[in-house]
Amino acid sequence: MKRRSIAEEIFNDIVDTIKDTQKDIEGTVNEYTSNITKKPTMDVVENSDDIIVIADLPGVIRDNMKIDLTEDTLEITAQFNIESEGTNYVRKERQYGEVNRIISLPSKIKLNESSAEFENGVLKIVLPKLENNNSFEVKVD
Repeated sequence: MKRRSIAEEIFNDIVDTIKDTQKDIEGTVNEYTSNITKKPTMDVVENSDDIIVIADLPGVIRDNMKIDLTEDTLEITAQFNIESEGTNYVRKERQYGEVNRIISLPSKIKLNESSAEFENGVLKIVLPKLENNNSFEVKVD
């Protein structure tokens, strides 16, 4: 009987050590990744008339986002809710702070006809494309 209790103690000590190590690793990873600028996930869809960008920004308030456009680039910047000071997190996985993403667009767009809507944490930007220029072949003499 005594042998079994010693084995159980050793096993429990190993399990406790593994749990403590896991907590330390999670804390270190969270500390490291909290300082990395995050990028919102997005889809870019192109059809014959428009480029449509759909970006996930859960937890962002409409007033805390900015969209900058040029004829061939899009930049989205958003501020997530600020985390509470002094909060003792047991697990912290949600994003806080600022995210930023700049993408090159597959076609030039009409800046003044672009529109955006934001609903349920999803930003949808419709970017009408400039008319296609007709191309022609140049014959070499």
